[in-house]
Parts: sequence; C-alpha cells; structure tokens
Amino acid sequence: MSGLRNNSIARKLITMNMLVTAAALVLAGASFFVYDTLTFRDSSVRYLSIQAQIIGSNSISALMFNDKSSAELTLSALHVSTHIQYAAIYRADGTPFAGYWPGKHGEFLALPAIPPGQDQSHHFEGGELALAQKILFQGNRVGTVYIRSDLQTLTDRLHRYGEIVAVVLLISFLAALVVAWVFQRAISQPLVHLAETARTVSRDRNYTIRAATVADNEEVATLIAAFNQMLEQIQQRDTDLQRSRDTLENRVQERTAELSRAEDNLRALSRRLLQMQDEERARIARELHDGSGQVLAALSMNLSLLQAKVSAWDSDTAKIANDSIQLVESILRELRTMSYLLHPPLLEDTGLESALRWFVDGFTQRSQIAVSLEISPDLGRLPKEVEIAIFRIVQECLTNIHRHSGSTEATIQLTRDAENLCLEVRDQGKGIASDSRFPAGSFAGVGIQGMRERARQLGGRLQIQSAVGRGTVVTAVLPSPAPAAES
Repeated sequence: MSGLRNNSIARKLITMNMLVTAAALVLAGASFFVYDTLTFRDSSVRYLSIQAQIIGSNSISALMFNDKSSAELTLSALHVSTHIQYAAIYRADGTPFAGYWPGKHGEFLALPAIPPGQDQSHHFEGGELALAQKILFQGNRVGTVYIRSDLQTLTDRLHRYGEIVAVVLLISFLAALVVAWVFQRAISQPLVHLAETARTVSRDRNYTIRAATVADNEEVATLIAAFNQMLEQIQQRDTDLQRSRDTLENRVQERTAELSRAEDNLRALSRRLLQMQDEERARIARELHDGSGQVLAALSMNLSLLQAKVSAWDSDTAKIANDSIQLVESILRELRTMSYLLHPPLLEDTGLESALRWFVDGFTQRSQIAVSLEISPDLGRLPKEVEIAIFRIVQECLTNIHRHSGSTEATIQLTRDAENLCLEVRDQGKGIASDSRFPAGSFAGVGIQGMRERARQLGGRLQIQSAVGRGTVVTAVLPSPAPAAES
C-alpha cells in the first residue's frame, strides 16, 4: 500500500480499476460458487428425502407384518441411483430390519438420532449426504429409513465450474487492464491539478484559492467550477449550519420534554385503566358469587325440598325436579368458575403459584389441552400487581391457544433469578400471521397489546416469536421484585 501511495495518479487509477474489477469478479464468482453449492445440496436433500418417503410408504406393510424380504425388494429399487452408497430400514426401536448395499452385502450403520418434533434429519460428512426419515402410520412411528449418498456429482461440477471461472477471470482482467490504460489519461491530468488545489486549501484553510479551469474537458471543468463555488460558500454555510444546529438542538430538547410528559401521562392512564379493569373484574366476580350464586344455591335447596315432597306420590314430577336440581348445580358450577376466572381468590389467599396451578388444571379439563406448568421453587410471594399481571398474561396466552392455535399441548415456565422474573408460554400450534398494516414480526391483537402494556407498566418487556405452522412462544421478562410478605 505504501508503494502505491507514492505512484502517479495515472498508475493509481489503473491499479484501482484493476483491483476493483478483480474484486468484483472474484466476489461474483465466489457468490455463484457458493450459491451453486448450496442449491445442489438443497436439491440433493430434497431428492433423497423424496426417495426416503417413497421407500417408507412402501415399507409400512412389510414392517407391520415383519416381511423382511418385501422390505429388501423395496430397497433394491435404489440400484438405479448410482450415488446411493447405503440404505436401510430400521424398526421403531432402532434395530435394523432390512438393508441395501450396492454391489455386495455390508454391515448395518448406526442410526442417527432425529430431533424431537421433526420427522427427518440430515447431515453432510466425508463427502456424503446422510438422511434419516421417520416412517409414520396413522400418526405413529413404525420405523425409520436411513440413506447415504455420495456427492461426487457436486465435486465434479465444482471442478468444472472452477476452470470456467478461472478462464473468465483471466480474460476479464486483461480486458479491464486495456480499457483502464486507454481512458485514464483523459482523466488523470485535470484531476491532478484539482487534487493539488484541494490539498492546499485543506492544509492552509485558505478559501481564497481557486482551482485553474480547464477549457477542453467539459465534465472536469464543471467539477472545477463547482469546487470553486463551494469554496466561496463554505464559510457562509458553516455559519448558517451552526445557527441551524443550535436552533434544532433547542427544538429537540423541547420536543423530547413534551414527549416525555406525554409518555408519563399515557403510562399513568394505562396503569389506571388496567387497575380499573382488575377492580371491575373483582366487583363482578363478587356479585356473581355473592348475588347470583346465592340465589342459585337457594333455588337448588328449594328444588331439593320440592323433590322430597313429590317423590312419594309423583315419580315424573320428582324426575323433573331432580333434572332441575342438576341444571341449577351445573349453572352454579359454571358461575363459580366464571367468578374465579374473573378474580381468583387463591391469588390473594395463597399466592400466584396456587392460582396458576388451579387455573391450569381447570383449563386442561375444559379445553382438553395438555398444559405443563413449571415454576421455580424459590418463587415466593410477589407484590400484588406483579402476581395479577403474570396471572392475566398466562390467562390471555392460554385463551389464545385454545381459540386460535389448534395446539394440543402447551408449556408454561416461570423462573426467577436475582435480576429478572421470566415467564414463557409455548405452544405447538399453527402460529400467528403478522398484520400487513404493521412492521414485520408485529402482532396487533387487543389481547396481545394488553399483555405488552401490563409488562411495560412493571418496567418489563413482552416478546412474541411465531412462525406459521411452527407454534408460538410468548416471553415476558419483568424486573425481579423483592418477595412480598405472605399474609
């Protein structure tokens, strides 16, 4: 680099053009090289996956009836694929069932593990592609297909590609050298003078100096005229820029203060709305439990008395009374469940952990969705507003899973360390589609916005990771508060 710095501008232009051309060509060739390699690998995986699926579909009956010869016959169809080095069918417990070795019999290879929740795994090693595919029958795994294929086609293809790229690079480099040599002379001389003037101005900060104009080169003459005009205006622009900067800083400070006040007011309003919502839920829960619940309990008692009086002389009326009692008791149970969901008494009496376990058990019974609840053993009692927020977030998440996800299972993890309180709710459903009116990855549902606001009010954050068909993970991270004293 130091040697290039001491050369003339003409040589620098040529060298720069050659370096840029060479770099562009090398990057382009490398990009196509990488793209071709990745594309070939992807296509190889898809091709091998299709073969594994076909073999698996044709081997179900052989596995079910323990027909090894039929499975070997199915595998023998792979002889048309010259790149297949090994193929085998394994039982559900991983023991070998049938195998295929091109040319001669060999030994069964160890079956690689397939990650949980996936039907297939593959990896590249030693110039080969290895793929394992589950064989499923009515949703159950009855076996596994394991195939290994060499990548000789890719190696040959890359060798040919490298030879072509080398020839193209050499020809392009020579052509770029000729073009750069021819055209640099028309640019270098005027630019040398302009560079000297710019160096003098920069060194001495003397804006009265002007670059000499060039009459026989219109483009460079325009550049020099613009440079001279820039020198004339630079001092005035510096003054104007400083004045504008001072004014802008003052306006930014004022606007920042206004936004801060507006944000404080909005937070206070949101906090009050959430508090009023929780208070209203508690009031409605009390009215349902103490008002309508007591009336229904009294009605059940009256119907029991009526049943006792009519059972001796009118069996039909007694049956009607008994059915009415069952209906009243069912309504009373639903009313109590609704009251507890609106405001769980366990949340105040015994704390968040008991309330969550009660809610999860009831949710599992009502929705038939298996929910796994894991709570850190040292969680302890938390401040009231924190326990309410976590309970409401879990409640909203499970409600969304039941209504929208289609998942048959969910996992809740609540952990705590010295700094943070972390809640994670995960399902295996169909995921959430982003709203096209909002930035990618954002979700604009009212319930989700409510969860975000509850986390924000406590100084935390809520994050949602979701992909269509891959489930959803809702994570709320709150500052770890000091344990609340147990009442």
